[in-house]
Amino acid sequence: MAFGEEKHKKSTFEKITLFVIVIMVLVTIAGLLLQAISAIW
Repeated sequence: MAFGEEKHKKSTFEKITLFVIVIMVLVTIAGLLLQAISAIW
């Protein structure tokens, strides 16, 4: 990982951050798909 840190269990904060990022990406993709679908319709 960055700066050669040792492997360690992800902290709760890291899990939450990762979870939020994944949700944001999914929401963005869903928004783009909805726009594409509505444009086709």
